[in-house]
Amino acid sequence: MSIVCRLLVSIVILGSCLATAADVGEQSTARPSSVTSESITTVDKRQFELSASGEILHDPATPLPTLANGHLGFTVYEDAVYLAGLYNGAGGLSHRARIPNMANVQLLLPSDLTLDLARGLFRSDFANDGRSFRLTHLLYPHALYRRVIVNQFTIERVGTNDENISLPMMPAPAFTSEDIQFQPISTHDARVHWSKSPAQPGDANVDPIYQSCGTTLQVENATYQNRGRSVCVLWNRVPERLVLGAGKRNVTYRFLMAVDGAEAIAQTEFETARALSDDALLESHTSLWRSFWARSDILITGNEPLQRTVRASLYYLVSNLPFEASFTVRSGPFWGLSPTGLGRGGTNLDDYEGHSFWDTEVWMFPVLNLIDPWYSRLLISYRTKMLPTAKRLAQEAGYRGARFPWESAFTGVEVTQPCCAAVAQYGHHITGDISFALRHYLGTTHDREGLRQLGGCEMAQQIAEFWSSRVRFNYTGSEQYDIPAVMGPDEDHENVTNNAYTNVVAGYALYFGEFARCICEADGRDDKGWSDIARHIKLPYDEIGDFHPQYDGYLASTVIKQADTVLIGYPLQYPGLKAYTRWNDLLIYEPVTRSTGPAMSWSMYAVNHLDIDNYREAAQNFNRSYQPYVRGPFRVWQELQGPAQHGAHNFLTGAGGFLQVYLDRLEVKAHYPQELSGVGLEQLQVAGIQYLGALITVTQWGDRAEVRVTHLDGELTIELGDGNAPVAVVCNRVYPVNKGVTAIIRTKAYPYGECELPKDVIGK
Repeated sequence: MSIVCRLLVSIVILGSCLATAADVGEQSTARPSSVTSESITTVDKRQFELSASGEILHDPATPLPTLANGHLGFTVYEDAVYLAGLYNGAGGLSHRARIPNMANVQLLLPSDLTLDLARGLFRSDFANDGRSFRLTHLLYPHALYRRVIVNQFTIERVGTNDENISLPMMPAPAFTSEDIQFQPISTHDARVHWSKSPAQPGDANVDPIYQSCGTTLQVENATYQNRGRSVCVLWNRVPERLVLGAGKRNVTYRFLMAVDGAEAIAQTEFETARALSDDALLESHTSLWRSFWARSDILITGNEPLQRTVRASLYYLVSNLPFEASFTVRSGPFWGLSPTGLGRGGTNLDDYEGHSFWDTEVWMFPVLNLIDPWYSRLLISYRTKMLPTAKRLAQEAGYRGARFPWESAFTGVEVTQPCCAAVAQYGHHITGDISFALRHYLGTTHDREGLRQLGGCEMAQQIAEFWSSRVRFNYTGSEQYDIPAVMGPDEDHENVTNNAYTNVVAGYALYFGEFARCICEADGRDDKGWSDIARHIKLPYDEIGDFHPQYDGYLASTVIKQADTVLIGYPLQYPGLKAYTRWNDLLIYEPVTRSTGPAMSWSMYAVNHLDIDNYREAAQNFNRSYQPYVRGPFRVWQELQGPAQHGAHNFLTGAGGFLQVYLDRLEVKAHYPQELSGVGLEQLQVAGIQYLGALITVTQWGDRAEVRVTHLDGELTIELGDGNAPVAVVCNRVYPVNKGVTAIIRTKAYPYGECELPKDVIGK
């Protein structure tokens, strides 16, 4: 991705390429506080509920959803809760510490199950055979009170039967953890009123509150962490049975669990939630999710399974970060975004132990950045928090600047498992990927001051300094800079020289570091020569075959794990890439990509085919990017294709890579219906794209598209490719985009003063 003309950030759907034009005008970065649902044209809003029979609970091949709120997360009906920043284990054995899930509260009844995406909760419904009563169970990690998990059971009498109704509960899980040394459980009694129908007076009951605090058993690295991490857990008693007394019409039971590293904060949020009425507690949670969907959504007609997958993907991705409204009330901690999200971790290698990888910046960051730059700032803040460690890692390896580890957790040291030493030793492209994410943020916000405050200016320069010390000039051969001893995204090939992806992303980092020195007004802006180094980094190229070898010495028939060289077309969007060369890269690498590799390969092949108008191949790869990887009625992403039982569950990297096929630049192009037929798509609407403080909605039909700005914060122009000069954008005006026409939205004035945009071309 280049910021020469556009800092492109991602939404593509087979019939629609939307691109962010980021080369002009500085705007306010204030986040639109709210946008009414009237700003979103209704296309199809039915697919917000994902439902299944309770029989799936007996099928281990059907995954249950993972719920999270940016502070804690868990998988429904599993025994673990995971907390942001809470890790146990030394070095490569560091993993998210398992907290016993005292919110795993279940009734012994065969219920119908629903993941309610619109309200951000999981629901179980039961009606007995005699239809004398119905029961509803709501389960959710609270979006506002992020330390709290809520279980709410409502029993409602149906008909005239007035007998006592008594329902057995499953026994409470054991309060034990292999990762945390907990203190003995303490108990105190509180007074609570179970909710009843208005006709029934409230009876006071004693409600025991349990609490235990503890400390993780092992530090991750003694240099950066001098003691284990603290955690406190509170929960109230769950009775053996739920009872609706004779003659009473309904009753609601509510069970809370609160978790935090600080005892006082856990207690405060527990008591705050406990003091609220059932309706008020639920409303304070669901209102944040309603606001989110009113502002951001992807609406599809013609393919309901795809619509469900898209909505579920958005939910699973966004739920792993806190809403700004909650974080503003009580901040922290935020400790990165793992490939399987916040609700999975432990010692299971398939779940990546809660570590942050390159997946965050390359697959998930671009999607979140267009949904809300608030999420981008959180992700950047995690990396800047780890910057001091990254500087030391570079120094220890004999380099300058900052080198980020392949896997990062609490301290920022390398925490890759001992099994996989090669990727930790050679997977240096992650350091360039982090700089690439900074480009995304700057391109969609022009927020220079925010970049300074986040530490992004320093980080961009430290990364450039690393790459300037990492390259080696080839005096006897190409007379260009080589980058030896690396591993690209294809992890099947280690210790190679001049991996095409690594070299391009390193070149970008060098260019952007120099650009950051200028826009951030660095002290002593002497010429570091970073751009000159970047221009002379070798880009492997086969003139006879007109393609880019993946690395020096690559043979065209060699099998690869996943998309690698093709990524220089997308998401890197390398400016020196010709269409025929890009096509040849696809012809070389797509057939030799392992079918056992991750989902992102096929979504990236889809976008690259789409960019060169290969619609049939784009459709095939698009379908392949999600259909074999999304499992069960709750549309849970798996890392590997079915029916494999291994690989990551709730694989957000797959969700992020998939959604990038919807999120690309703010150039809008229309296509004929037959070009969309391969995915069964009739109409698409992407609502709530955030760009320079504006909210933008794009609607795509088979032969045309239209653009509408529903919230405007500053002056923007739109150019409709008709030869006329750009015109000022008017809020809520519809701008039609006919077939063959490209619409470009941009700001009126160049935003970067005397700082020239980097060229981003290597191999000179």
